[in-house]
Amino acid sequence: MIVLLGTTLTASFFDSLNPSAIVQQMVLQAMVKRKRQIWFFIFGIALANLLLGLAVYYGLAAWVWRWVEGLLQDHPLPVYGTCGAGGAALFLLGIWLLWKTRQIRRQGVSQQEGPAKAPAQLSPLSLFLMGAGFCLVELTSALPYFGFLALLATYQLAFPGALLFMLLYDFMYILPLILLYFGYNKLQGTGAIQRLEALLGNVSAYLVPAVTAIAGAALAWWAGSGLAG
Repeated sequence: MIVLLGTTLTASFFDSLNPSAIVQQMVLQAMVKRKRQIWFFIFGIALANLLLGLAVYYGLAAWVWRWVEGLLQDHPLPVYGTCGAGGAALFLLGIWLLWKTRQIRRQGVSQQEGPAKAPAQLSPLSLFLMGAGFCLVELTSALPYFGFLALLATYQLAFPGALLFMLLYDFMYILPLILLYFGYNKLQGTGAIQRLEALLGNVSAYLVPAVTAIAGAALAWWAGSGLAG
């Protein structure tokens, strides 16, 4: 049990050193007006991480993957065709949003004497879904987490014990984001944070359109590869 505890703390520590999650939270924290709503983003990451861990541990994820594989084998053309069309639509939407954002930014530069732009209004649900979705994407390459789950399975713990270790891992996983939240708020209003918010504001304007275009291109490529294979 000591080995399991040590592995949990070690693996979660290395898994928590996730620069992409930290950067994304910094961007969102610079965007939103109510900084406390960032907790919904952190909670979305934590909940998705926990639920997927439980699904993998109890074999639900494997069952879902077998169902998806069966669906692709029985109905490849409709599934790949729908995904390809959806990916193409997402890609075009992302390109249009990038163009629209560029036009808006140009107009903003030419009217700098106007009133300052208000911080973005992101709802708690939007922040929660962004956190959950980001976590699910990141977990596809979370080798420390899957190594931890493999070791946990060898102990064959009852549900309360397995849940306790997963909650400990989950807390360690989001601990840097919690510390970032308090540190960011502590420095709020300083010159460094104001410069950082100005920089991240420029980046965040293109973030959603770029992610939409990339996700659409990836989905269309996957569908095209499936049809070609």
